[in-house]
Amino acid sequence: MSQTVVLQLPEETLQRYRRGARVARKGLEDFLIERLEEASPPLADDLPSPLREELKALESLDDQALWEVARSILSPAQQRRYSRLLKKNSEGTFTAREREALRELGDEARRLTLRKAHAYMLLKWRGQTIPPREAL
Repeated sequence: MSQTVVLQLPEETLQRYRRGARVARKGLEDFLIERLEEASPPLADDLPSPLREELKALESLDDQALWEVARSILSPAQQRRYSRLLKKNSEGTFTAREREALRELGDEARRLTLRKAHAYMLLKWRGQTIPPREAL
């Protein structure tokens, strides 16, 4: 299902998109739809349940709380343990218990990364200036 949306674009912005559409050999509308789809993040609704609820909860936080989430890191102890376990894994010298600990820490690191990315996206949508990608 599609809906019609009317936008008032500044002339300079419209010219940039017209030029992009021409270079891509596409109609302006198709080109704009593609750019919007590229820029839109996945919905939290598309994620597994526990993670979905974590990310949706971020939407109700104020900007200061979102900045705290965005800047969060694994604790130094978790980082050291994760590094040690990765090294032991690459050497093939770790136990089943260590393998499980590595999996759990890896899962936590991935969840943290998703929470941070979602917090940055929300901050950007709210008009906050976020650091360039290489600074993150």
